[in-house]
Amino acid sequence: MNSVILIPARMESSRFPNKPLALILGKPMIQWVYEAAEKSDATDVFIVTDSQEIIDVVDAFGGQFIRTSETPRNGTERCLEAMEILDADGEDYDVIINVQGDEPLLSPKDINNLINLFEEDDIDIVTLLKPITNEGEYRDPNVVKAVPSVFEDGYCDICYFSRSPIPYMDEFETKVAFKHIGIYGFTVTAFEEVKNLNVTEAEHHERLEQLRWLQNHILISGIVTNTHLVGVDTPEDLKTVEEILKSR
Repeated sequence: MNSVILIPARMESSRFPNKPLALILGKPMIQWVYEAAEKSDATDVFIVTDSQEIIDVVDAFGGQFIRTSETPRNGTERCLEAMEILDADGEDYDVIINVQGDEPLLSPKDINNLINLFEEDDIDIVTLLKPITNEGEYRDPNVVKAVPSVFEDGYCDICYFSRSPIPYMDEFETKVAFKHIGIYGFTVTAFEEVKNLNVTEAEHHERLEQLRWLQNHILISGIVTNTHLVGVDTPEDLKTVEEILKSR
């Protein structure tokens, strides 16, 4: 099964300008993400960007990249354009993994688990979940929560995603709610299907693109990761990541 990891990256982050090139222990963040992805079993890995600055850095450390136009509005649209470029070049993949460029603590094992699930089961889209053990995360609207179905054979189907603290609890209990980790695996068929969908009401209000897929009857499956992942949205997050990497 041929698989490709696409890592969309852009420079225009409102909360953290030039984020992909921010240094973590002397190395650009995008390089940390790329090198972790490259250690997985995926057939190919590409940084996907319209930024010449990012391309220059990726080229300098020997990574593969795909230059897109400035048209894409989000990471998924950027990956869709990248797949059109790969298709035009005659490349053929069965599975597409969309990895955010701000996940420097990415685990190759998690990527392999996503890829393996496609080989073992008939699924369309799969993503990562992590049990929430901290009430602050549970109540934080910047932490996206996922409500899973009953787990069978190590994975679940996801009922809903929200920025709200769900499922509701009178008193917070650990490992009841799940944090969504924004790394997705798609079959090529599912990836083609999502590109023609319109924005739904739930997506508009929650500002969560994956709700568009759910509300159009596309199943999203989930598997649990135990990796301590910290997505970098602010310079403070960068400091947290550096401390974790130092401790390793």
